Amino acid sequence: MTKIHIILPNRLGDSILTLPALLCLKQLLDKHRQGQFKVTVFSHFPLNRYFQALNLFEFKSFNLFSKFASWIQKPDKAFFLSTTSNNIGYCAKTAYGLRLPHKKHVHYDANLPYLNLMQPDSSLPDNGEWVHFLQSNYSLSTYAARHFGICLEFGFSDRHIMDEFRFDNTSLLAGTQYSSEAPLFSSDYVVFCMEAAYNSKHAANRRWNEEGFLFLADKLHEDHGIGSVFIGLNNRPPIAKKSYLKDLRSQLTLDQTLQVLKHSRGYIGNDTGPLHMANLLRKKSIGMYPPDGSVAYRPMFPSYNTVCFTSQPPEEIYPCLEQLLSGETCQGLMPQGYHHRFAPEPVGVLSAPC
Repeated sequence: MTKIHIILPNRLGDSILTLPALLCLKQLLDKHRQGQFKVTVFSHFPLNRYFQALNLFEFKSFNLFSKFASWIQKPDKAFFLSTTSNNIGYCAKTAYGLRLPHKKHVHYDANLPYLNLMQPDSSLPDNGEWVHFLQSNYSLSTYAARHFGICLEFGFSDRHIMDEFRFDNTSLLAGTQYSSEAPLFSSDYVVFCMEAAYNSKHAANRRWNEEGFLFLADKLHEDHGIGSVFIGLNNRPPIAKKSYLKDLRSQLTLDQTLQVLKHSRGYIGNDTGPLHMANLLRKKSIGMYPPDGSVAYRPMFPSYNTVCFTSQPPEEIYPCLEQLLSGETCQGLMPQGYHHRFAPEPVGVLSAPC
C-alpha cells in the first residue's frame, strides 16, 4: 500500500478551498483504487475535529512532531499544497509541490504547475480542461478548481474528474460525530470580522473601512434589535462597550469560532478565513472584496455569499444585510452570473450596485 501525505495550505481560507479536490480524490479512490493508497491529510490549523467529521481522509496536525515522525517513517509521497518555509524539515521519499523562483530554499522533487494561478490553463496537463469544467458546472473558484490536479498525480485523467465528481450544496457536511455544543449566546446575533490577510499593509485594499462595520452593527441593533459578535485575531480598533456589541477578538479557538458561526444569523466580513468557515457551515454571508471584483478565491458555495465591494459606503451595504437576515441573498452587488450555480468565473465585470 502506497503511503501518501497531503499537507494543506498554510492559510485557513485556502485550506478550506482545497476540500472539494479532496472530496473528488476520495470519490475516485473509493471507486477505482480502493486499498491501494493510505492517504493522510495534515492541517496547519487546529480544525482536525471538524475536518475529520467530513468523512474524507484521516486528518492530523502539521507541526514539529509530525516533521519528526516523517523522518522516522517516511511517506512514499508528500504533496505540499502551498510553497512556504513552514514545509522545510518535512521528509518524504518523493516531495511534490509548486517550485517558485523566489523560494528556491523550499525544494520539491516534483513540480505541481497547476498550483500556480498565474500560469495559463493551456500549459496545464490536459490543457486544464477540468478547471473550466469545474468553474462552469460547479461555480468553483480558480483556486479551488486548480487543486483537482492532484487527482492526476494518482493516475486519474481529466475525464475521471469531469465524469465522476459529484458535488452540490449537501456535500462536505460534518457528520454526527462532530458534537454540537450549546450556543454561547441566547440572543440573535450576526458575526463580524474586520480583518484580512493578517492585517498586512500590502493587502490593505482587501479590507473594508472598520467604521463601516461598526456603523452596520449599530444600525442592525437600532432597526432589528439584533446584536453583533466581532471575531478575529487583532483586537484593534477598539470597540465601544455597548450591550449589543460582543468583542471576542483574540479570545476564541477555531473550534469555538465554528460554534459561534454555526448559531449565528449570518456573517459579514472581508475575504478571509472566517468567511470560508461560515460558507462551509452554509451560513448566509456578505463578503467584502476589492473594487476590481477579483473572486479567484471565492467561497465554494457561492449561492450563500453576497459579494460587496470595499469601495462602497455602509449605506449601500445595509440593504444586503437586511436581506441576509431574511434568508435571502442580495443579487445586485454580485458580478454578473456570480449567483448562478453554473456561472463561469467572473473576470472583473461588475453589476450595478443595489
